[in-house]
Amino acid sequence: MSGSAEEIIKDRALLQREKFLHLSYGSYIFSKMSFMAIMTLIQTLLFTLVGQAVIGFHDLFLVWWLILFVASFLAALTGLLLSQMLSSVVSIYITIPLLLIPQILLCGLVIDFNDISGNSTTGNVPAIGNVFPSRWAFEALAVTTYTDNEYEKPFFDLDRQKYSNEFLRLSFVYFMQSHLETWQDEIVKGKEVNPVHEQVLTNELPYLVEIVDGVEPYLGAVSDYASVKQYLYTCDSLMARRGNEITLEADRQLRKRRDAVGGRDAFLQLKSDYHNTRLEEIVCNFGVRSTIDVVNGHLVPRTAFIYLTPRSKNGSAPFYSPVKCVGQHEIPTLWFNLFVQAIMALIVAVLLCTNIYNKVLGKFVKRR
Repeated sequence: MSGSAEEIIKDRALLQREKFLHLSYGSYIFSKMSFMAIMTLIQTLLFTLVGQAVIGFHDLFLVWWLILFVASFLAALTGLLLSQMLSSVVSIYITIPLLLIPQILLCGLVIDFNDISGNSTTGNVPAIGNVFPSRWAFEALAVTTYTDNEYEKPFFDLDRQKYSNEFLRLSFVYFMQSHLETWQDEIVKGKEVNPVHEQVLTNELPYLVEIVDGVEPYLGAVSDYASVKQYLYTCDSLMARRGNEITLEADRQLRKRRDAVGGRDAFLQLKSDYHNTRLEEIVCNFGVRSTIDVVNGHLVPRTAFIYLTPRSKNGSAPFYSPVKCVGQHEIPTLWFNLFVQAIMALIVAVLLCTNIYNKVLGKFVKRR
């Protein structure tokens, strides 16, 4: 952003002359964007080479380079837009920190999005977080590095099934059973009934059809204690059986992979080279007080997002989700996030080529 912030403003006299000669302003902007694209490509290549050499991690080089290039090119276009919009170099360099500080704070690493969207019933990234390109770039980098490295990639689909099944069973189903029993106990003992119990069961019973293989939708009354208890017991049994099947398959794949790399010692060395414990703590959000919260009658997970499928079908998702759901389609976070940044870059490029800001401002000043 800083490198491109003076590219247009320093050419004001040249642009004025070209305007009198009726030369193409779009061609001028396209040349600037092309130059910044080449420079950004080289800079991010050097940055990735040095970064991976320092870290000692030599996997996913092209992925890292691609993510950093898209984010950096978007920043360069933003710098060009500032150079086009503002009237002095001083105002540009005052504005740059005002844009960069939120990018750092709201990239998802410094401030936990759960602290911002604590009252959200979905746990998705808040709207303010989706505005900033750094959030999309950092999430793509963290998720892809964790799921697609040479050690984790062969196991991730099974790990996702196993941990998702285990988490949803021990959290969703267990919490629903707990609310059901507490609700029944309050009724039997004549205590004041907390309406949250009924809200949780009403809101979450339909969701069990999506997460439990082979279970039919619950069609009875939520207040029917025996019926709901039996339904939750059936769900728990099916998930327990499914969990055992996945665990056996995961163990078989683990032994197969260990033999393929040359035995136990070679496998442990592979894990040592590619598995990052700190990254695992970040994407799994191990530091939370509770694994699940009740928000307005909904059960909202607070951890293990890297293994969970988002409930929203419009592309929204909790931070570090492995996929984004659009309708019935699951799109890997890497490609979805890159697409969002590409759309942002396209919008900035259109604003640059049309010079719409200065045209609108010029007309406003002329009327005044």
